[in-house]
Amino acid sequence: MRIERLIYLTLCGLILLQLAACSSTTQIKKEITGVIDADNPNIQYVGRFNFSDPKKITFDWPGVIISAKFMGKSLSVKLEDGKNEYAVIVDNYAPRILSTDTLKIYKVISGLADSIPHTIIIQKRTETFVGKGIFSGFVLDPGYSLLPPDKRPERRIEFIGNSITCGFGNEGETADCHFSPGTENANMSYAAITSRALNADYSLIAYSGRGVVRNYGDTNKTSRDPMPSLYDRACFYDSTTKWNFSKWIPQAVVINLGTNDFSTKPFPDKDVFQKGYSDLINRVRILYPGVSIFCIGGPMTEEPCVSYVREVVVNDQKMKREKNLFFIEIKKSFLTQNDWGCDEHPNILGMQKMSDVIVPTIKLRMNW
Repeated sequence: MRIERLIYLTLCGLILLQLAACSSTTQIKKEITGVIDADNPNIQYVGRFNFSDPKKITFDWPGVIISAKFMGKSLSVKLEDGKNEYAVIVDNYAPRILSTDTLKIYKVISGLADSIPHTIIIQKRTETFVGKGIFSGFVLDPGYSLLPPDKRPERRIEFIGNSITCGFGNEGETADCHFSPGTENANMSYAAITSRALNADYSLIAYSGRGVVRNYGDTNKTSRDPMPSLYDRACFYDSTTKWNFSKWIPQAVVINLGTNDFSTKPFPDKDVFQKGYSDLINRVRILYPGVSIFCIGGPMTEEPCVSYVREVVVNDQKMKREKNLFFIEIKKSFLTQNDWGCDEHPNILGMQKMSDVIVPTIKLRMNW
């Protein structure tokens, strides 16, 4: 009996060793292939994402960034999309455009030197209504893995806006052209330009046609789902998954809303619009205590919107002890004929001019 028991234990031990070897071999194969899952801690995500499935991370807001540092000659991205356009930036060289289709893996760079580390940034150029994306990770050359990333900027700015903030039509050649995904570039919106000038990370919570209380073209004075009602979503197309506001806390918030409230009639009543605007300001203050808020008037709207927004800011400054709310006006006349892109939205030149007005005020008020 003792001999039989010894033989049994020996066989069990051999089986366990074999299983361990198989498990180890599986792990080694995974590393050798260079497959990197989306939940790898060395991947940086900037902007709002839905992390409910850590292996398939969903996003749809404009300007979101996925970044990583790696070794090797090439890199592919595992991405399910089919509609959007992305800026692919490697080692700070000029962006390349990735237009997605039915593929699920895209080789975005090759021919790199494998003796030095490289950094890749993938940014969604197009906005929410163009479509959502699902990111599953990267594929590196066999035998390579991601490196610890560089530190992100300590300064952070959140922008709440509409088509202007998205970069709608900013790569259009004239004001007469019409929007297409290829003419939109969130990376060259005034928000992105401003953030780079201030060495700040940024998040764009923006959607074309949305207003404070009334959306573009609504036949009523108010709309059911203006921009403030979407503000707490991780992704626009998912009304149930809420964003965790403690995950990314900005020091400054820029609000550029009101254009669509007054772009077509009927206009919202003054008291309704101003209450909606004030409510949004107070909501931001509750979520980000001590934050500085900058309210933009213009350049695609003038009266009465600009005066209404200015009045909200002035009244708040009189009533509140916190001196953290500021108004910035960008007059429509400030932009010339050469500064307009598709559907009469600011082009990249116009976006730069907007940023030139905004940056000095934020620098002054934030002491940046």
